[in-house]
Amino acid sequence: MAQEIIEELDDLRRQERRQKRHSIVIRYSSQDGSARQETHECNTEDISAGGLKLVIQRPLPLGCVLPVIVQASKPDSRFEFLGEVKWCLEVDEVPTYFIGIKLLQIIENSYENWVSLASH
Repeated sequence: MAQEIIEELDDLRRQERRQKRHSIVIRYSSQDGSARQETHECNTEDISAGGLKLVIQRPLPLGCVLPVIVQASKPDSRFEFLGEVKWCLEVDEVPTYFIGIKLLQIIENSYENWVSLASH
C-alpha cells in the first residue's frame, strides 16, 4: 500500500528528481505547544530544483514552513532554504517516514548552484 502511494506522489512531481543522498538538518517549532525548537538530522531520498524527499524517523505537520539545511557531499556545498512540508507518509513500523518538502526560498548559497547539484 505505501509503495503504491509513493509511486502516485512521484507521478505528481513537476520536475525531474535525482536520487541523491545528502545530509539534512531541519528545525521547526515543537508540536507540544511549547516554545522550544526541534532539530533533526536526516537524509534526502531524492532532490530536484524545487523540492526534496526526506527520510526521517518522525512525522512532520503538513503546511509546516521550516528552515532546511542541506550539506551536499561536495566541499563548500552547503545550502539553506525555507521549505514547506507538502506530504508525509509512514513507510514502515521502525518508524520511518518519507516527507515531501517544497523549496520556497533560498537563504544561503545560490539557486543556480542548487539547480546544478540537483540536475547532475
